[in-house]
Amino acid sequence: TTCTATYTATQADVDAGSIVNTATATGRPPVGAPVTDTGSATVPATANPSIEVVKSVSPTTVTAAGQVVAYSFMVSNSGNVTLTSVGVSDPLAGLSGVSCPVSTLAPSASTTCTASYAVTQADVDAGSVVNTATASGVPPGGDPNDPVTDTDSATVNATRSPSIEVVKSVSPTTVTVAGEVVAYSFLVTN
Repeated sequence: TTCTATYTATQADVDAGSIVNTATATGRPPVGAPVTDTGSATVPATANPSIEVVKSVSPTTVTAAGQVVAYSFMVSNSGNVTLTSVGVSDPLAGLSGVSCPVSTLAPSASTTCTASYAVTQADVDAGSVVNTATASGVPPGGDPNDPVTDTDSATVNATRSPSIEVVKSVSPTTVTVAGEVVAYSFLVTN
């Protein structure tokens, strides 16, 4: 006779890479002790680790050095296995440490990491701040030195308003004879 049963795979099964099941059949003959036999079957679970990051910034435009912008990094587990050691790295010099509320993501789960940055005069002079962040996570049994990664960029535009002002003064303000020396000064302000 053929017996049947069903089983619903769990996330732990997919993370483990397979479902291993052993069954035991037992029968009682008309005379004597029961007889048994076991059989095993393994169902492979194909791991597809993947991570996605979407980087955004607010505000998207600044006008002066010292203004602070807030970066958000939406990190999603777009694969089918649980990711650990989830984090974001961003090489922007002067960026605060990136803070992530969780470091383990189940499939389809996400977390929003944050950081802030004070715009410099060099950024304003350049007209923008452009940088790229990298999200990473380690799949089950994966090498922490070889995580799955994804990158995304965000741009902060710096509105440049070049302007110069000059105030001219003279001393003395009146002359009475030829040959008197007049000194001019020019105060130039950016």
